Amino acid sequence: MRLPLFIAYRYLFSKKKINAINVITAIAMLGFGVGGFAMVVVLSTFNGFENIVEATINNYDPDIKITAKGKKTFVYNDALKSKVEQEKAVVNVSKSLEEKVVIKYDQHQEIAKIKGVDSNFEASKFDSLMVLGDFMLGDTSRSFGVFGGGLANKLNLFPGSPELITVFVPRRDVAYNSLNPMASLSSKYLRASGIFIVHEEIDGETFITSLDFAQDLLSYPNSISSLELSIDQNTDPTVVKESLQELLGSEWEVKTRRELNELIYKIFSSEKWFTFAILSLVLIISSFNIFGSLIMLVLDKKKDISILKSMGTTEQTIRRVFMWQGSYIAIIGGGVGVFLASVLVWSQEYFGWFTMDNAMVMEYPVELLLNDVLLTFGTVVLLGYLISIYPARKASKTPISNIN
Repeated sequence: MRLPLFIAYRYLFSKKKINAINVITAIAMLGFGVGGFAMVVVLSTFNGFENIVEATINNYDPDIKITAKGKKTFVYNDALKSKVEQEKAVVNVSKSLEEKVVIKYDQHQEIAKIKGVDSNFEASKFDSLMVLGDFMLGDTSRSFGVFGGGLANKLNLFPGSPELITVFVPRRDVAYNSLNPMASLSSKYLRASGIFIVHEEIDGETFITSLDFAQDLLSYPNSISSLELSIDQNTDPTVVKESLQELLGSEWEVKTRRELNELIYKIFSSEKWFTFAILSLVLIISSFNIFGSLIMLVLDKKKDISILKSMGTTEQTIRRVFMWQGSYIAIIGGGVGVFLASVLVWSQEYFGWFTMDNAMVMEYPVELLLNDVLLTFGTVVLLGYLISIYPARKASKTPISNIN
């Protein structure tokens, strides 16, 4: 096994009769180096942005959300409460009521989603999401709301705005009156106390207010649309979900935070692997330089191959020489690229050399994962191996008659 490695090493760094072989080999190494470098950097950048989105979602969505199957609202009675409290991992239960409403401020009017929350809602998690004002929902004498950035922009609304915000919905207990449409609407008023940013879908339509305000507006006394649960951080949400589902039965739908945002995670995952596929294609194109280099090397070393065969070297050994030759090119070129990229990403992760202006975070977000490094290096090695198969077989079939 050592003989093929030694000969391949000598062929890689020795001077060739055809100078173009050295040039093509250098280009192949450079191509694999650039490809490996780009792949690690891009995958690490995707990891960084995914972490930001995940952290933002973690501060908005609960660990676990419980809703009633086939029902818009339900009552959180003692029987349901006792079942939820049987799960020891649950540390907090917050009641929530969500519904589509029409919201009007000044001359602007938009369809929005109201989310009423009770006093158990973990407002402290919103600190990192607030961009203006404070998280304040008011009391019995005053009502406030915290608005998504997109919705606030549509309404030209900001904390401390002088005019009241009108929220109204069709009344469920009154028939529509075409002569007096306003009599068929339930309306309430509040002011903006703050603006938050999560992601575009939520920011563009959601505002949060007190549960009492939402229940009174929507004529749903004592009714809620979901229970939002916080669990012990040392427990697996999937395990807790399965336990709660068994306790509650099939009439209830229990979802983890990841399931609530399944589409977002799928988009990130598909974009990441689509980019990986494109960069792999770049490496495949670069690998043809190895193919050309090996074919030319076989022609250049015909005499050497014939001499080795005449000395009793088997075709398998000759084949391994050129297989290792191609693998050397890929491993050295790709390995250097992966190493440099890993150093760059690691330094950015810990020292934040590159920054962003007017963004949620100061440093450009990256995260170096060992799986990405190993995957990139494995792809490089595999392509180097595969592209070397044909030239290696061609070399092994070189006849001894070519010695002269």
